[in-house]
Amino acid sequence: MRKSICLFIVAIGLFSAVQAQHWQLVDPRIGSVGVGRTFPGPSMPFGMVKPGPDCGVLPNAGWAPMPAAVTGFSQTHVSGTGGGQKYGNVLVQPAFLKQRQHEGASPTLTFDPCEQLREREEILPGLYSTTYQNGITTAITTAGRCAFYRFSYPQPSDRTTVSSLFIDCTHFLGKDPQPNLRERQQFVGASLHVTDSRTVEGFTSVRGGWNNGDAYTVYFCLQSDVPFTAQTDKEGQRAWLSFGSSGEADRQTVQVKIGISYVSTAQARRNIPAHDFDEQLRQLRAAWEQELSKIEIKGTPQQRRMFYTALYHTMLMPVDKTGEYPSGRGKESGKDTDLPYYDDYYAIWDTYRTSSPLLTLLCPDRQTDIINSLLNIYVREGYMPDARSGDCNGRTQGGSNAEVVIADAFVKGLKGIDYRLALEAMLKDAEVPPADDEKREGADSNSITRLAISHTVPTEPEPVPSNMPITIIALLRLPVGWDAKMSMRNT
Repeated sequence: MRKSICLFIVAIGLFSAVQAQHWQLVDPRIGSVGVGRTFPGPSMPFGMVKPGPDCGVLPNAGWAPMPAAVTGFSQTHVSGTGGGQKYGNVLVQPAFLKQRQHEGASPTLTFDPCEQLREREEILPGLYSTTYQNGITTAITTAGRCAFYRFSYPQPSDRTTVSSLFIDCTHFLGKDPQPNLRERQQFVGASLHVTDSRTVEGFTSVRGGWNNGDAYTVYFCLQSDVPFTAQTDKEGQRAWLSFGSSGEADRQTVQVKIGISYVSTAQARRNIPAHDFDEQLRQLRAAWEQELSKIEIKGTPQQRRMFYTALYHTMLMPVDKTGEYPSGRGKESGKDTDLPYYDDYYAIWDTYRTSSPLLTLLCPDRQTDIINSLLNIYVREGYMPDARSGDCNGRTQGGSNAEVVIADAFVKGLKGIDYRLALEAMLKDAEVPPADDEKREGADSNSITRLAISHTVPTEPEPVPSNMPITIIALLRLPVGWDAKMSMRNT
């Protein structure tokens, strides 16, 4: 009898452990088709790097449903955005390279994009995988600032065909042959160099895109666990990496890490973790479990899937780029690497009334950093952003909505924010038109000309009211028949 009770308790514990995995309720495919444009690839909460497939250059999040061909996998994407494209930088594409031998000459290569058709694909939280019709399989997960790839190549059919990886630093989303089109990205420059038989480093610089932003530069460091021989194009912007024979094995597996930085290749190299693909996937899912488990709801499996996927989407942007503030942007204090810096506020005129108030309640420490980032951008560049992306404040719509985000934090008692500095930034947004185009800074032609408030603010906001859990549940606006419980673990 005692043994039966123990087995029952163990079974209950295992069932509870399975039930507790909130990340398993997330379906990244929701919202990815049509105008939803959510990013279906892997991402850490507020992660800077979002690796995934690019099916041409038109989809905002890169991905498109089958049977669209895959141009390759780029390391940077946005999620759930309208308007023009942004990012899609540093593309890699696994392929079989047919080396055409010429007497007395090196193999000649083409550096044109090599699109591939998918045989199948799987989209899971933290893990994207696809198999091409030629048998090559790609699996992707990610850290906050480093993409992890696992390429699996079937044995080539002849000795003149080798397992290879194409790198294209000229690729980006929103590319168009007509220059300077509104909301389209424009190529500025790129370079890569092979540092040894396992490492390639370089950068790509692009301007424009949805927010008509200034040029941004993405630096990268690619490391392979299998040595390769490399050949670059004459411009030094694209390369083929060819891997050695796998011997008698049926398949050859190559694991690649791509560290990303907006500061330097050295920083990109430092952004590469030491652990492997499987460990990173475990860490990613643990990070999402910590965030998603802050809310418990009861409902049908479909309702829970919808809810936790929506909650997941609120934590894809803005992205944490602390320590990645590019030099030369505004006034530098020498302490910028220590200050919170977030990018891809995309766009505050939408999120100030949706995800931002929720994050204030669910993730107060994170929201404090996000707001302090708004203030640090103000100190450095003169205005708070309204739709910042690519390290550029870009455009506004209907005034400057960062003020509402700050006011909401103040009302809810968020601490660790310099509210006197915040008031200063708010007043400048309202009273001082930018010197250039108002659409590109913290105010526009619809902004109020003066705030009808007292120019004083308490040193600290009032504490959060004791009935806040009730307020939170009301704000969630769950459909009739749903039940919700808020866990106030602010971790």
